[in-house]
Amino acid sequence: MGGSYDDRIVGIVVNEFLKQGWVVGTFNFRGASGGKTSWSGKPEVADYQSFAGLFIHYLSYLHPHPPPDAPFVPEQLPALSTGAVQTDSNRNEDEAPIVILGGYSYGSTILRHLPPMPSILQPFAARIPGSAADEIFLKSHKLADQANLEFLNMSRDLDRSKKGHNHKLSVTMGGEETNPEKRRNSREIRRSLDISRGHNIGSRLRSLSHSHRRVKMDVSPSAVEPPKPRPAIQVPAVRYLLVSPLTPPTSTFVAPGLARGLWSRSVDEDVTIKRHETLAVFGDQDMFASAKKMRDWAERMEKENPSGFFGVEIQGAGHFWVEQDAEKRLRDELQDWEKRVRV
Repeated sequence: MGGSYDDRIVGIVVNEFLKQGWVVGTFNFRGASGGKTSWSGKPEVADYQSFAGLFIHYLSYLHPHPPPDAPFVPEQLPALSTGAVQTDSNRNEDEAPIVILGGYSYGSTILRHLPPMPSILQPFAARIPGSAADEIFLKSHKLADQANLEFLNMSRDLDRSKKGHNHKLSVTMGGEETNPEKRRNSREIRRSLDISRGHNIGSRLRSLSHSHRRVKMDVSPSAVEPPKPRPAIQVPAVRYLLVSPLTPPTSTFVAPGLARGLWSRSVDEDVTIKRHETLAVFGDQDMFASAKKMRDWAERMEKENPSGFFGVEIQGAGHFWVEQDAEKRLRDELQDWEKRVRV
């Protein structure tokens, strides 16, 4: 329950969405390596916000289907802005990219306390040079450029070979984007984002890897053109996925600083989830959650969430989904919900 991307249930969720062509990113909370999380839970909320900001910026600048004769030109970073995240008011939510934010067990507790997406992205629009937001922002652009180079190389390979073959490339994130003297001491955020890509450029991008291979460099100097500024990203249409959410007293024990009523009784940890389509799937034999509390919570959320809240209770399933048919039924629910949000 320390927030690890190596968790079996996380792997199940990842597998189901990868099979349908989604780009998937996973990360560890800062307490995963030590087997414990913070007392307040607030650093983990910040971890999730940082990763979400990095991942959404990364996705915004991917070009997975380049023609084989396209030149590779690293795109110019947009200028710093002190304004809010920009969106195109002429586009409706149906045209916006869909991003699913998910959490299992402890991760679902953190997920329920995330601020709205514009608030998550705002620090990156008004970032200060050398700050944590600036470092994450620069890393996302570097990763996107590396991935775009891979896509171009694969497109050229396809054009040359005219036949398919297994070819797996990956990008590993690490290191720093700003000089040590420029970085601020408050920026001690480190994330690991490992992206693997399948060979078939014609299919939608798929990603999840913990390998550490180098990016193939195949750039023609003569093809380099002046870079074009990148536009501001569009705020995505957000969906939420909670698997085995925790209920008090367990949720209070793992993150007492986030407990409702500890600081203010007016705090509603589900205020963001109520605005977006959400799936919460849980078992009635979960040792860390009261089935009755989960049923009452799901019923209340279905009434208060006009965007669509789906609470699914799996009979006989526990917290770790190892009971007979539990994993299969979890996968079935994920598949059904994925079809709904993809339309």
